[in-house]
Amino acid sequence: MDRTEWQALFLMTVIGIGYGCSLDAASRGPFGPEDPETPVGKARLPDKPPSTHVLQFTGDDTGGHHKPNMVGAITDPAVKRSANASAVLTANEVTALRKVAEGDRRVTVLLGSRWAFIDADRIPPEGKLSFGCCRHTTSQTRLVYYSYSQNVAVDVRMKEMNLLSVSRLESYQPPEGEQDVQRGIELAKADPRLVGKVEQLQGHGLLMQPDRGFFRNDPGYAHRTIWISFSEGQDGDPKYWAVVDLTEDKVLEAGQEPPRS
Repeated sequence: MDRTEWQALFLMTVIGIGYGCSLDAASRGPFGPEDPETPVGKARLPDKPPSTHVLQFTGDDTGGHHKPNMVGAITDPAVKRSANASAVLTANEVTALRKVAEGDRRVTVLLGSRWAFIDADRIPPEGKLSFGCCRHTTSQTRLVYYSYSQNVAVDVRMKEMNLLSVSRLESYQPPEGEQDVQRGIELAKADPRLVGKVEQLQGHGLLMQPDRGFFRNDPGYAHRTIWISFSEGQDGDPKYWAVVDLTEDKVLEAGQEPPRS
């Protein structure tokens, strides 16, 4: 590039820099020219500030639990949501179903000599889903037992008063039933550690699952094991406790609860 060309290039560079610096600095932001500000009208504050909303609670719940009043909720205490009675087996129906099931040799063989009835419920036909108001349309029922003798749950399927099938439910522990709790209380009351201490107290039962240890499992592991507690009334603090292995029909542990401050 000769001298003339260098002079022309230098002159164009100087002119370009001068033009850029001549722009109004106030009209440029860090990312380009700024837009004009948008005018915002001022609103007048109300003369009287709005009142605050006070959270109110209902007082008709049991057990000391209170729920807040909801907007649009039904406040008439006479209007209550009730369960669908037709979807629940009555006591007479359960008794009749049990009589048929427990008189069938296929069931008695699986139950053995020591067992407990757990629960009975309606079930939908195979391949269909039936809930709520429509569940009572099915005639099929399921009865669940637990065989202490064989340490396994037993599933009985019936249609009306006819037994369809009976099977073992391996590795399944259904929730504690009334007979589970009663047997646990009987064994706990007879235990020497609790004799003469719990006769005037009320017994309660809750199914438990002892842990599996690395070298040694906890007593009652993989058995039908229930935690029994004794208290003064339904809501009193537990005074005594016992761990009962219903499969072995014996009390594993028992003692007195420490006083609560």
